[in-house]
Amino acid sequence: MRSPAPGLLWRARLRLAGLSLVVMGALLYAAGLTMGRLLLQSQETAIRRELQTLAGTLHDSLKPVLPRDAVPSTSLAAVLPGLCLAGEVCRPAPDLLHRHAISATDPSRYKLRVLDHQGALIARSPGDLPVESTPETLGWSLSSPRGRGRWGTYAIHLHHSNGSGEPIWGYLQISRSLADLDAEAERLWWLGHGVFLLAMVAMALASWWLAGLAMAPLLEAYRRQEQFSADVAHELRTPLANLLALVEAEQSASAATPNGKAAPSLDRVLAQGRRLQQLIADLLLLASLERPCLQSQKQSCDLAEITADVLEDFGETAAAAQVSLEQAPWIASARVLGVESELSRLVINLLSNAIQHSPAGAAVMVGLEQRGREIRLTVRDRGPGIPAAEHERIFDRFTRLDPARSRQEGGTGLGLAIAQAIARRHGGVISVQSTHGAGSCFCLAVPLADSTHHGEQRA
Repeated sequence: MRSPAPGLLWRARLRLAGLSLVVMGALLYAAGLTMGRLLLQSQETAIRRELQTLAGTLHDSLKPVLPRDAVPSTSLAAVLPGLCLAGEVCRPAPDLLHRHAISATDPSRYKLRVLDHQGALIARSPGDLPVESTPETLGWSLSSPRGRGRWGTYAIHLHHSNGSGEPIWGYLQISRSLADLDAEAERLWWLGHGVFLLAMVAMALASWWLAGLAMAPLLEAYRRQEQFSADVAHELRTPLANLLALVEAEQSASAATPNGKAAPSLDRVLAQGRRLQQLIADLLLLASLERPCLQSQKQSCDLAEITADVLEDFGETAAAAQVSLEQAPWIASARVLGVESELSRLVINLLSNAIQHSPAGAAVMVGLEQRGREIRLTVRDRGPGIPAAEHERIFDRFTRLDPARSRQEGGTGLGLAIAQAIARRHGGVISVQSTHGAGSCFCLAVPLADSTHHGEQRA
């Protein structure tokens, strides 16, 4: 099935697919981000519990054997083998047995610091300690020393078992590098975004397919409506032509009578019949314009020449309406690719609309210029103008901002709809700039024809 309005329906399908893609992508991204954060948070919680357990084990092991005074001493070194006393040169443990004498068996993963109750350092693990938490920071804390990544620290009180009430002997801090957790987070970030991009590509294809399925009934209904309009117009054209022929014959017969006058009712019937005939012709033209134009039907046309011919033909019409036609900035040649008869009808409709809405004594300005790779035709009138809320609606079918005047002038309300349909068939668009009470300016922007195509057409 060929769409009767491929450009508009393609854009509608694209918007529907894009909207569903954005919604599904946002939900997928939010779900993935939440799952990733929950996973990393669970791993961080496991590390915190690990440090908490290790700190509790060390506390229970050290409490009965801690020396009475919390100061660096040989007795403390005997209790905590493998740690370096404050103020002394830190040497590695002489053998494997001493290196594993305390629960913090992996100095590359864990760092210990023992402080007195005032926060002064007593002993620490070998190597550079990146974490310098204050003793008041009990429990879990995070720090990011410059150039050392993130570290997690768990701090508890050390109690002395001698004396009453187990007084506070000092503080124990156990730190662990979170480099492995951060590396896992980075891997998860890249992996998650890679999977997300692949999923977005798959969802884009699925959204486009689903949008096509969703719009299929609408396209079929639109096609049937257009076909119905065309069929009705075809069916009405023949009996209407016969009816007008009979009315014209009756009018001629009445004119041949002795008084030489036809009945006024015949004139009204003939006028309304011709108006209906024009409406049918416009409907058939609109139905044909809704079908895409084949490239083989297009040829190089001079829009400047077409517009000049239309202005010349409209000279008498403008004079009868007491409106003058004037040229604004004008270029001698404006080559575009299209169907000459359709472009001529487009200019006719724009000019007819401007003359119809211009007061007596006003001027209609017609301009033609090139801007980049576009040809712009402007038709400016000095009429009553168009309210801003009606700028888009005036291109709809059977739209009349002043119904009484349109009927008086014989308009069908399809002129601007036909003009916009022709513009879209030629890859262009018609826009309007208007202020209520200060006139309107209709601007046609159509692509400039390719010079290589000119040569092919001339050949």
